[in-house]
Amino acid sequence: MARYVTVTAAITMDPARLRRYLRSPLAPASAWPEPEWTGLCAPWRDPAVRRRYRAELPAALAECDRWTEGDHASYLHGLDEDGGLTLRHDEAAGALTIDFDTRVDFELPGMIWALTALRGLAAAMAADDTGLVELTPDWTAGTALLHLTPNGSAFLDPARDAPTLAHARDTAFDTRCTTSKTDEDEPAGDVLDRLLATP
Repeated sequence: MARYVTVTAAITMDPARLRRYLRSPLAPASAWPEPEWTGLCAPWRDPAVRRRYRAELPAALAECDRWTEGDHASYLHGLDEDGGLTLRHDEAAGALTIDFDTRVDFELPGMIWALTALRGLAAAMAADDTGLVELTPDWTAGTALLHLTPNGSAFLDPARDAPTLAHARDTAFDTRCTTSKTDEDEPAGDVLDRLLATP
């Protein structure tokens, strides 16, 4: 039976830096050390799932590295070709929302793959740029929360990181309100092409 993950992201980012991100090469999953991925093994309610993912993490990262190619724009175009991508961008506000569902043939490697390109946003961020990415699988209860900041990305624990998460969710809500005013009928591929057409 096919399994899927749903990913939602709300990003506040200078448009010039966003374009730099889209044109930059997709980094392999191992660009982030293994300890920085352990947060992806934690938010699931089933303790057996948590233990299994922690044991599988080194192999899952190596597997994802074999899938890495192209740039970030190509990654997003690929999601669009699969029919699962929604992209909204407000140029004036520097507000971006990314939403997609993607099939996962291998649980942990698939989740890592779905997040690797979005972690790359942090390398292009500066000043007050920020983002919140939420990944929800359909085979187990829980949601992974990835907070993006300039040159940094970290999985948030709702209990331990409550103030940070509350602020990130407030910002994400405001970002979605901003992008909701953009043309909802514009296909994701057209949004990408419009962004990339600007030097």
